[in-house]
Amino acid sequence: MVSEKIRVGLLGITHPHASARVRALREIDGVEVVAAADDDPRLQYFTDKYEIEARTIDEVLGDPDINAVMVHSKSRDMVPHALRALAAGKSVVVEKPGGGTVDDLSKLREAELNADGLVVQVGYNVRLAESVGRAKELLDAGAIGEVVTVSARGAALVGEHLTAHLNQPADMGGVLWILGCHMLDTLVRVFGAPESVNARVHKSPRLSDEKSREDSAAVLLNYPDLSMTFSFDGHDHLEWFESSGITVYGTHGLIELGILPQRLRVYVDGPRAGFAAGWTEWTQSHFTPPFARTESNRFSELPELENISNFRPEMRGWIESIRTGAPIVSPVADALTVARIVDACYRSEQARGAEITLAPSSTD
Repeated sequence: MVSEKIRVGLLGITHPHASARVRALREIDGVEVVAAADDDPRLQYFTDKYEIEARTIDEVLGDPDINAVMVHSKSRDMVPHALRALAAGKSVVVEKPGGGTVDDLSKLREAELNADGLVVQVGYNVRLAESVGRAKELLDAGAIGEVVTVSARGAALVGEHLTAHLNQPADMGGVLWILGCHMLDTLVRVFGAPESVNARVHKSPRLSDEKSREDSAAVLLNYPDLSMTFSFDGHDHLEWFESSGITVYGTHGLIELGILPQRLRVYVDGPRAGFAAGWTEWTQSHFTPPFARTESNRFSELPELENISNFRPEMRGWIESIRTGAPIVSPVADALTVARIVDACYRSEQARGAEITLAPSSTD
C-alpha cells in the first residue's frame, strides 16, 4: 500500500488510451504523471502536448520516485514492460487486452500472483460503465428473476480493421481480439467465465484484403444454466460502442443495457425490486462530448479520445488499489479469461464451429 504522492510514468505513447488515462489521472488529488518513454519518434510530440518529460525506458524504470507505470506499448512488449516495472517495485496498469496471446496473459497472471503487494491491472474500462454496474446490481438482486438467455453485441468503427494497430504480427488475432475483447470482458464481469465456446469468425473479400484479419464473429458462450450469444461486427458506421450492448432475459422480465450513451431499459412483469410493472428507462448521456475527437493527432493512427467517462473510474480504482489495497477493478484473471475465450473462438472457426472447452491453467 502507498500513502504518499503517486508519481506515474508511461511506457508507450502511441495508443490513444494513453492520453485519456493521463487526463483522467490528473483529476485525482495526489497523483502526478511525470514522464513517458517510447522508441517511437512521436514521443516528443506527446510529451510536449501533455507537459511531461521524455525519457528512456531505463530512466523511467530506474526512477525511485516513480511508483506506478502505465503500459501502452505494442502488444508484443506489454508483458515484458510490465514484468520489468514490477521487478523495479512499481504497480502497473497494462492496456487491454494485456498482451498479444493467451501465453502473454498467463505470464502476466503469474507475475501478479508473485507481485508482493504491487497492483497489476489490465486496461478494461467498459466494464466500469455505470450502466454495466447498475445492470449487475439488478441481476444480483433478482430484479428480473432467474436469467435464462443473454444476447450481446460488440462493434468497431468501420476502417479500423485496416490499421496497423489491429494487425500486429505478434497478436493472435485482429479486430475481434483487440476490440471485441471489450464486450467479452464485460460479459465476464457480469456473468463469469463460460465453460466452452462455439464460434464462426468471418473475413469477407469485399471488406478486407490480405493485409488485414477478420471482419466479424458469431459466438455461442456456453454456460451450464443459461444461453448466451455474442455477435461482433468490425464495420460499424455509428459512434464507438453506440450499437454495442447486452440484453438479458429473465423469468420475470428483461434488462437492456448500452455503453455509449450509457443507458438501461428494465421491464418487469410485476412490482419487483422497487420497480413498477412495465418499462423503466435511464440514460446517462447523449454523447456529450462525443467519444472521439475530430481533430487529428500526431502520436496515434487512431483518433484521440474525447469522452473519458469510463477512464475516470478505471484510474480512480487503480489509484485506490495502490493506496489502500482495495480490490482491483479489472484483474488479470479476468483478462486471461477473455484471452482464452477469443483464442477458443479462433480454434472453433478452424474446426468449422466445433465446441472448444475453456480449460483453466495452472496460474488460476
